[in-house]
Amino acid sequence: MGMIFSLILLLMMKLNNLWEMRFWFMMIFTFFTLKYLGSEDWGLYSYYLYIDILSSILVLLSFWISGLMLLASYKGVKQNNNKMMFFSFVVLSLCMMIVLFFMMTSLLLFYLFFEMSLLPTVMLILGWGYQPERLRAGLYLMLYTVFASLPLLLGILMISEKNGSYMMDMFKYNKMNLNMSMIWLGVMLFAFLVKLPLYSMHLWLPKAHVEAPIAGSMVLAGILLKLGGYGLIRFLSTFSFMNLYFDELIMVICLWGGVLTSLICVGQSDIKALIAYSSIGHMGMMAGGLLSKFMCGWEGGMLMMFSHGLCSSGLFCLSNMLYEKINSRSLFLYGGMLNVSSSMSLFWFMMCISNMGAPPFINLVSEILLFISLYLYSQMLAIIILMMVFVGGLYNLVLYVSIQCGSYMSFYNVVYSENSSEYLLILLHLIPLLMFLLNISYLSGVM
Repeated sequence: MGMIFSLILLLMMKLNNLWEMRFWFMMIFTFFTLKYLGSEDWGLYSYYLYIDILSSILVLLSFWISGLMLLASYKGVKQNNNKMMFFSFVVLSLCMMIVLFFMMTSLLLFYLFFEMSLLPTVMLILGWGYQPERLRAGLYLMLYTVFASLPLLLGILMISEKNGSYMMDMFKYNKMNLNMSMIWLGVMLFAFLVKLPLYSMHLWLPKAHVEAPIAGSMVLAGILLKLGGYGLIRFLSTFSFMNLYFDELIMVICLWGGVLTSLICVGQSDIKALIAYSSIGHMGMMAGGLLSKFMCGWEGGMLMMFSHGLCSSGLFCLSNMLYEKINSRSLFLYGGMLNVSSSMSLFWFMMCISNMGAPPFINLVSEILLFISLYLYSQMLAIIILMMVFVGGLYNLVLYVSIQCGSYMSFYNVVYSENSSEYLLILLHLIPLLMFLLNISYLSGVM
């Protein structure tokens, strides 16, 4: 509760060095949140706020990514004085809404913060985007998410009217009879599947990523996609949706969509669109692990949410560094970066192998757990899994080789320069991916 009041105070303050103060407070809050990782299985309550093993790791990720958003935007916003105070205000308000969403026990407030997080994201895209097409990208984002989540509101109101409470624990521990058709339950989950996004409902994601500034891409990939995954986990556990007759259909769409988006990634020339499409495959695999209803699938899904948030955000930071220096996102114009900056080439290599799920990163453990749960669910899924692993490794290698190998352009030597804040930004993405491997048994108490 004190953390929330501190965030509200930071939003209302007006100081000259407010940007730096907000950045440091976000990073400090991250270390404060570490104490919640050791909370008991039943969690901690404070009025309407509730934090347990499941939500604490996502609150930690939200504070960390929000602080790195300010660090990544230092050159583009702070040094160029591009509505600097308003930008940090939007980032901080977005972080507060997401943290409150992860900590809510009331279904109505849960829905409210789920929708409110959309407003600062659209403001980031419209206010600091690159091309005029950002208006269409913002419209896609609004229409897809608002249209899909209105049935969720109706479902919440119907459930609460029948059972006389909005609190999730009343449904979880009392096991009340919902007396609702399975169609309504599926429609309620539809809002989270669009936010995830499920394949065939994903068109808003590449458009929003391509037109968003670096902070918008980081928050979309690092945190906002996790709202759908977290909502899916909470609803499946709270209402005991263990007998869904359409889970096979959703699982096949998720996994086959992951294969198709991986194939799209192989043929992509826009580097941001490539990273955005790779997120759809990873989140589809995570949703498949959740719907398999095996414990290893739930643990692998949570690990995938954490590792993908850091890995995808780091890849967007690396692509933005190239964009700021060369003013192009086309893979055809890159090449030979290994000759220009070998240290940054190492970071590219580590992020790419992390994205494909190779050791020594936490992504490997998450993908192994998800593959085990999917194989236990149906042995026929092994074919799709093998295809996804092969094509996932292929597009990451294509991305790395296209940028780092080959002959380099003559203007690189004039344009290309690096500073220590860029190295710090990438290291702050890589270090948690390596450190979390030391406490891999943490998630064994998620449910």
